Amino acid sequence: MRYAGQALLSGCSGGGLAAILRYDEFRNLFPGSTKVKCLSDAGLFLDKNLYNGIVEFQSVKNNLPRLCTNHLDPTSCFFPDNLISQMKTPLFIVNAAYDTWQIQSSIAPTSADPSGFWHDCRLNHGKCTPGQMRFLQGFRDQMLRVVKGFSMSRQNGHGLSSF
Repeated sequence: MRYAGQALLSGCSGGGLAAILRYDEFRNLFPGSTKVKCLSDAGLFLDKNLYNGIVEFQSVKNNLPRLCTNHLDPTSCFFPDNLISQMKTPLFIVNAAYDTWQIQSSIAPTSADPSGFWHDCRLNHGKCTPGQMRFLQGFRDQMLRVVKGFSMSRQNGHGLSSF
């Protein structure tokens, strides 16, 4: 790797999260002359309640960026919204504003919807009630708030899709 002119670290979903968590460390594996960039695809997870126990269960505390764990609890440091503003290396984030997996698996999972109120909406946003659409719009707005400060840096970028 010492002869690399360019390097790209990328991942999708959990891999996109891992790319964000390890990116500055990855950058440090290369000489300063190497152009290093990161692409995180669908790596922004927002439902902290769902993932609250993962950090402890999987013992990842010692693998989280020290820059974050020095001032926040480990669970908070598992979420990109607490990391991306501190990253030193250029990062490009691609994420759906209405992340289908998060909607189906954490926001409105079948296990939390025994009456099936979210069933049609979860599978087709065109079948959502006005109240469900307001809820989804709130999720989208939260996603946009997460990347707003991050995107002010000229070295970073993002692409949020409303599909």
